[in-house]
Amino acid sequence: MQPFSSRSLPILDLNLLSSGNKEDLSSLIATAEQSLREVGFFVVRSHGVQEDLIKRTFDVSREFYDQDECIKGKVAMTSTYPYGWEKAEILSQSLTGEGVTPDPKETYNIKVSEPRWPDSPTEFQPIVSEYTASMWALTKMILRVFALVLRQREDFFDDKFPDSDENMTVFRLLNYPHVEPGPDRIRASQHTDYGVLTILAQDNVGGLQVKLPGQEWENVSTPKGCLLVNIGDMMQRWSNDSWTSTLHRVVSLSDASRTNNRRQSMAFFVNPGKNVMIECIGDYKREGEEAKYPAIRAENYILGKHFSTIPSIMKK
Repeated sequence: MQPFSSRSLPILDLNLLSSGNKEDLSSLIATAEQSLREVGFFVVRSHGVQEDLIKRTFDVSREFYDQDECIKGKVAMTSTYPYGWEKAEILSQSLTGEGVTPDPKETYNIKVSEPRWPDSPTEFQPIVSEYTASMWALTKMILRVFALVLRQREDFFDDKFPDSDENMTVFRLLNYPHVEPGPDRIRASQHTDYGVLTILAQDNVGGLQVKLPGQEWENVSTPKGCLLVNIGDMMQRWSNDSWTSTLHRVVSLSDASRTNNRRQSMAFFVNPGKNVMIECIGDYKREGEEAKYPAIRAENYILGKHFSTIPSIMKK
């Protein structure tokens, strides 16, 4: 296989997972493993999420963000409830401890197993609930692929993502207000994701960039009808650094054709149960290789990273 790059992300056709053809399945697993080792990002098609549902979720997200801050503030993130609406996050804090100015964006974060809903828009809860259900169905397919790449049973991850309030998966709606374009003007500072995997839907404004070791920042877009997937730090730990949790950010691109560069995206952060221990999967280690990380409880890792990005909220 030719090496992948951020300019040529692999496309995984998830129909191959259930085609019944062994060659199709072997091809899917081989492509997935190469992309996970080399890039940590890929796109999926035949994912089962209806385009109309994606559009309706983007629309209701925009309606939520178009409200006054006094209304959004009724469901604000606090030091005791690390979900909800916020505009104080500094993502680079999770990586380097650097950065004092909040990223110029706002987010609404829903713990999928224990959702808290805004009062308005009235369509918000039913539409978002339908979307997250579709995301779970897709997540199960992707985790089956990951398990097979790791030389495990297809159901290897099932008990690590309990259907209870212990599940730490979060759905994040993001709004990037218009900013004046400038060279590499930051909209979301550089970071890696903390959890197992992220499924991203994004509009066509652009600005997402990834950085592979030793390379420059490169733009990443999503082909029509596809969704973007990347792995996070927990998956890198499970693979003992064989897979790559890749550095990424969002910048403002110069585009003379746009008078308004407001950007929207939706990230489904797949996280395990809070008491799941994240440690190297022994069958995937190279012969003679030692585990590179001590085991860590999922909740401790995720919330430790998250809390580091919202210092102004944690001080309240």
